[in-house]
Amino acid sequence: MVYKNQLLLSFLLAALITVLSGCADKKDSASSCLVQLDAEKYQAVAENTNCSDYHRASGYLGMAGMSFSNFMKKGASDNLTKTLTITKLDNASDYSTGTRDYITKALCLVGPDNLTSSSRCTGLTGSGTRGVPEKEISFFGLLGDLIYLNYGMLDNDSNGTISTTESNNFTNLQSGFDSSGGGTTLNTSNHNWEIISSNNRYVLDNTTTKCHLFVDNYTTTPTVTCSSSVLSNISELRPIYKLDNMTDITGGGALDNVTTLVSELTSISNNLNTELSDIGLSDNSSLRTSLTNGMSKLDNGGFKSDGVTTCTAAAGLDVVYLLVKDAADNTTSATSSNLHDLNLINLTDLTSSVDSSATTSKPDAYSGKKMDKVRLIYATNTAKTTYSDSYEAAYPYLYNSVKNTRSLGTETSTKGDGKVILRELLCVGDN
Repeated sequence: MVYKNQLLLSFLLAALITVLSGCADKKDSASSCLVQLDAEKYQAVAENTNCSDYHRASGYLGMAGMSFSNFMKKGASDNLTKTLTITKLDNASDYSTGTRDYITKALCLVGPDNLTSSSRCTGLTGSGTRGVPEKEISFFGLLGDLIYLNYGMLDNDSNGTISTTESNNFTNLQSGFDSSGGGTTLNTSNHNWEIISSNNRYVLDNTTTKCHLFVDNYTTTPTVTCSSSVLSNISELRPIYKLDNMTDITGGGALDNVTTLVSELTSISNNLNTELSDIGLSDNSSLRTSLTNGMSKLDNGGFKSDGVTTCTAAAGLDVVYLLVKDAADNTTSATSSNLHDLNLINLTDLTSSVDSSATTSKPDAYSGKKMDKVRLIYATNTAKTTYSDSYEAAYPYLYNSVKNTRSLGTETSTKGDGKVILRELLCVGDN
């Protein structure tokens, strides 16, 4: 189950109490709007342009089911899909389907600037004046949007829970990647090494001790015998491995729905955190703590519910992310330090996650030298006879495998950092 529903309900109710308490303190010239809200005449208030943005947004949220009385109904916490009348969404940027349309209208009246100025808000905008009361309603709207988005996209059977099967079927990522080299073809028999000597970089053929000063690539085989002064001043060496093939984790299919969902989740979670800060809730306030606990089902760092064990789906994704997250492309300036810092993988990460057989022993002559990274180059033809530093120059299947994986996002995230990325989305069924 993605959410522990009782916990989620607790901070929803806490948020509602905060908002309703705010309403009780605002009985002024707009008292008639407040009276109608108290009587749950949400539509009348929402459509009354004489009511304030604050009251109208409250009305729209009431129409969306985000009301105290709705969450107090028997069984409300058992099926949030039913409680909020959540309709299946075709994509994460489907803002007007079902009662999400009311959430959208509420947020367009009182939401943060980056939302109200976006294409989501066309035809309905607020006054632009946002005090604490408006931010409270905005926070509640964002919370409702987060719930609607997740259940609308992932809860296929509308039973109020999101299973591991549902989340896996949504992402539909290919499996088979493991630390035994599954899913990849990594050629570690290349005799070429990158060496750093006297602050200069060279490509060294270790079998012939021939080398050449790095100019614009790491793929040329050296033809000139390396001088003794270069060899005696080596401070670091890195084996150059050939990536000959990699399974396309996307299966060659378009994953626009996945990337759009991750983007939306990130935007909502960032805005939620900002609104909480602007409202003035301290990091250790009970409401903020409840929100953080509820968000942890999504903002899980790629772990299972124990917070320690990486979930299986995330572990598989980590393998290919290691290979693509710092991949150099055709726009990388070959003569700049940019290429020096790209296509590098920590040797321990490579051997523990991608291919345990990739362990490379240092040549005896350099046994005391530092070696903690490896460099990748990419096969440019299916015969694996030519290579490039740019993944965009790889042969079509390898190029598409890298490109499609990178399209899923190469960000990293930690548990509770306020971001939600794909590898965390893959683990929601384990939390």
